[in-house]
Amino acid sequence: MTGKQHARLLGLFFWLFTAFNLLIVAVIAVLYISIFGFVFTQAPQRAGDPDPAVIMTILIAVFAFVLIFTVMFSIPKMVAGYGLRNEKTWARVWSIVACVMAVMSFPLGTALGVYGLIFLLGDEGKRYFESIEYGRLTSENPSLSTAPPPDSWR
Repeated sequence: MTGKQHARLLGLFFWLFTAFNLLIVAVIAVLYISIFGFVFTQAPQRAGDPDPAVIMTILIAVFAFVLIFTVMFSIPKMVAGYGLRNEKTWARVWSIVACVMAVMSFPLGTALGVYGLIFLLGDEGKRYFESIEYGRLTSENPSLSTAPPPDSWR
Protein backbone atom coordinates (compact mmCIF):
# COMPACT_ATOMS: atom_id res chain seq x y z
CA MET A 1 0.00 0.00 0.00
CA THR A 2 1.10 3.52 -0.69
CA GLY A 3 1.19 6.24 1.93
CA LYS A 4 -1.89 7.87 0.42
CA GLN A 5 -3.83 4.60 0.64
CA HIS A 6 -2.75 4.13 4.26
CA ALA A 7 -3.85 7.67 5.11
CA ARG A 8 -7.23 7.30 3.41
CA LEU A 9 -7.80 3.92 5.10
CA LEU A 10 -6.85 5.35 8.49
CA GLY A 11 -9.28 8.24 7.95
CA LEU A 12 -12.05 5.80 7.09
CA PHE A 13 -11.23 3.70 10.16
CA PHE A 14 -11.47 6.82 12.36
CA TRP A 15 -14.95 7.56 11.00
CA LEU A 16 -16.14 3.96 11.40
CA PHE A 17 -14.72 3.69 14.91
CA THR A 18 -16.41 6.94 15.94
CA ALA A 19 -19.74 5.86 14.48
CA PHE A 20 -19.44 2.51 16.26
CA ASN A 21 -18.70 4.21 19.61
CA LEU A 22 -21.64 6.59 19.29
CA LEU A 23 -23.96 3.78 18.23
CA ILE A 24 -22.94 1.59 21.18
CA VAL A 25 -23.45 4.41 23.70
CA ALA A 26 -26.85 5.26 22.22
CA VAL A 27 -28.00 1.61 22.22
CA ILE A 28 -26.86 1.07 25.82
CA ALA A 29 -28.63 4.28 26.89
CA VAL A 30 -31.89 3.25 25.24
CA LEU A 31 -31.69 -0.26 26.72
CA TYR A 32 -30.98 0.93 30.25
CA ILE A 33 -33.63 3.62 30.17
CA SER A 34 -36.18 1.16 28.79
CA ILE A 35 -35.36 -1.56 31.31
CA PHE A 36 -35.31 0.77 34.29
CA GLY A 37 -38.47 2.48 33.07
CA PHE A 38 -40.25 -0.88 32.94
CA VAL A 39 -38.91 -1.92 36.35
CA PHE A 40 -39.91 1.34 38.01
CA THR A 41 -43.43 1.26 36.58
CA GLN A 42 -43.98 -2.35 37.71
CA ALA A 43 -42.31 -2.21 41.12
CA PRO A 44 -44.57 -1.61 44.12
CA GLN A 45 -44.13 1.76 45.82
CA ARG A 46 -43.54 1.93 49.56
CA ALA A 47 -43.97 4.99 51.69
CA GLY A 48 -40.28 5.97 51.95
CA ASP A 49 -39.25 5.18 48.35
CA PRO A 50 -38.24 8.00 46.04
CA ASP A 51 -40.48 8.85 43.12
CA PRO A 52 -39.59 6.77 40.02
CA ALA A 53 -39.79 9.89 37.85
CA VAL A 54 -36.91 11.44 39.81
CA ILE A 55 -34.76 8.34 39.39
CA MET A 56 -35.54 8.17 35.66
CA THR A 57 -34.66 11.86 35.28
CA ILE A 58 -31.31 11.24 36.97
CA LEU A 59 -30.70 8.18 34.77
CA ILE A 60 -31.51 10.12 31.60
CA ALA A 61 -29.23 12.96 32.72
CA VAL A 62 -26.36 10.52 33.35
CA PHE A 63 -26.72 8.96 29.90
CA ALA A 64 -27.01 12.40 28.27
CA PHE A 65 -23.75 13.36 30.00
CA VAL A 66 -22.09 10.13 28.80
CA LEU A 67 -23.30 10.74 25.24
CA ILE A 68 -22.07 14.35 25.26
CA PHE A 69 -18.73 13.19 26.69
CA THR A 70 -18.45 10.54 23.95
CA VAL A 71 -19.24 13.11 21.26
CA MET A 72 -16.57 15.46 22.66
CA PHE A 73 -13.99 12.67 22.57
CA SER A 74 -15.10 11.76 19.04
CA ILE A 75 -14.43 15.20 17.58
CA PRO A 76 -10.64 14.71 17.20
CA LYS A 77 -11.23 11.37 15.44
CA MET A 78 -13.76 12.88 13.05
CA VAL A 79 -11.50 15.85 12.27
CA ALA A 80 -8.50 13.53 11.78
CA GLY A 81 -10.53 11.31 9.45
CA TYR A 82 -11.61 14.31 7.41
CA GLY A 83 -8.07 15.67 7.22
CA LEU A 84 -6.56 12.36 6.21
CA ARG A 85 -9.15 11.68 3.53
CA ASN A 86 -8.78 15.18 2.05
CA GLU A 87 -4.99 15.55 2.44
CA LYS A 88 -5.09 18.56 4.74
CA THR A 89 -1.80 19.93 6.06
CA TRP A 90 -2.89 19.62 9.70
CA ALA A 91 -4.10 16.02 9.38
CA ARG A 92 -0.98 14.37 10.80
CA VAL A 93 -1.13 16.23 14.12
CA TRP A 94 -4.86 15.58 14.58
CA SER A 95 -4.33 11.94 13.64
CA ILE A 96 -1.61 11.43 16.22
CA VAL A 97 -3.89 12.92 18.90
CA ALA A 98 -6.79 10.74 17.72
CA CYS A 99 -4.60 7.61 17.73
CA VAL A 100 -3.44 8.26 21.28
CA MET A 101 -7.07 8.73 22.36
CA ALA A 102 -8.17 5.59 20.48
CA VAL A 103 -5.48 3.41 22.06
CA MET A 104 -7.30 3.68 25.39
CA SER A 105 -10.39 1.94 23.96
CA PHE A 106 -9.60 -1.77 24.07
CA PRO A 107 -9.64 -3.83 21.76
CA LEU A 108 -10.75 -2.07 18.54
CA GLY A 109 -9.43 1.34 19.52
CA THR A 110 -6.11 -0.16 20.56
CA ALA A 111 -5.72 -1.84 17.18
CA LEU A 112 -6.69 1.35 15.35
CA GLY A 113 -4.42 3.53 17.47
CA VAL A 114 -1.41 1.24 17.14
CA TYR A 115 -1.90 0.92 13.36
CA GLY A 116 -2.23 4.68 13.06
CA LEU A 117 0.79 5.46 15.22
CA ILE A 118 2.95 2.95 13.34
CA PHE A 119 1.97 4.57 10.05
CA LEU A 120 2.09 8.20 11.20
CA LEU A 121 5.38 7.97 13.10
CA GLY A 122 7.02 5.42 10.79
CA ASP A 123 9.20 6.08 7.77
CA GLU A 124 6.39 5.59 5.26
CA GLY A 125 4.15 8.10 7.00
CA LYS A 126 6.92 10.65 7.32
CA ARG A 127 7.75 10.30 3.61
CA TYR A 128 4.09 10.67 2.70
CA PHE A 129 3.32 13.73 4.80
CA GLU A 130 6.61 15.48 4.03
CA SER A 131 6.53 14.84 0.27
CA ILE A 132 6.07 17.68 -2.18
CA GLU A 133 3.02 15.96 -3.66
CA TYR A 134 1.14 15.81 -0.32
CA GLY A 135 -1.93 17.97 -0.40
CA ARG A 136 -1.88 18.48 -4.15
CA LEU A 137 -4.94 17.46 -6.00
CA THR A 138 -4.77 14.74 -8.63
CA SER A 139 -7.13 13.53 -11.30
CA GLU A 140 -9.22 11.96 -8.50
CA ASN A 141 -10.06 15.42 -7.22
CA PRO A 142 -10.52 17.73 -10.22
CA SER A 143 -12.05 20.61 -8.26
CA LEU A 144 -8.72 22.44 -8.27
CA SER A 145 -6.18 22.35 -11.03
CA THR A 146 -2.42 22.24 -10.71
CA ALA A 147 -0.30 25.21 -11.60
CA PRO A 148 0.69 25.56 -15.26
CA PRO A 149 4.29 24.85 -16.17
CA PRO A 150 6.67 27.82 -16.16
CA ASP A 151 6.80 29.85 -19.36
CA SER A 152 3.59 28.31 -20.62
CA TRP A 153 2.48 31.66 -22.04
CA ARG A 154 4.88 31.32 -24.99
